[in-house]
Amino acid sequence: MSEASAGKKPPLSGGFVAVIVFKFLKCAGFLLLGATVLHIAHVSRRDPTMELAEMLGVNAHRFGVEKLQEIYQEFTPGQVQALGLAALSVGLVFGAEGAFLTARFWWATYFTIALTALAIPVEILEIAKRPHHARVYALFAVNLAILAYVWAKRNEFRASAPGP
Repeated sequence: MSEASAGKKPPLSGGFVAVIVFKFLKCAGFLLLGATVLHIAHVSRRDPTMELAEMLGVNAHRFGVEKLQEIYQEFTPGQVQALGLAALSVGLVFGAEGAFLTARFWWATYFTIALTALAIPVEILEIAKRPHHARVYALFAVNLAILAYVWAKRNEFRASAPGP
């Protein structure tokens, strides 16, 4: 009786562990971002700059806080709520990706390939907008590496797929 047929799943490779950790970190980041945006949109009865500065424990006149205030003022309250909900939704998708890979569902690699490939054009646009920011190149490189790795290992979980 093979390991897969005995109900045991093969151990995750180090590459998959790294991809899963990355997906869960992105999940946490987007959930935190969404919760923060919704908190500012719904709870704040005062200047969002002051609210954000208080949440972060920084001076309201700090450059980064003032820059965020400029961005925030460009949106209507409804748009801010939509952005917060979108960030929460994206976070949940990343969480699902990580959970599916952790569970080693045979189709989880294809799910990750599809979602990662969908982000590539967005990242190319970000590079075009900000060609002098190293961060956009780093994220692009990480996502290309994830795409290449998961594509190469896309059938690794097949052994755990239920048979006919």
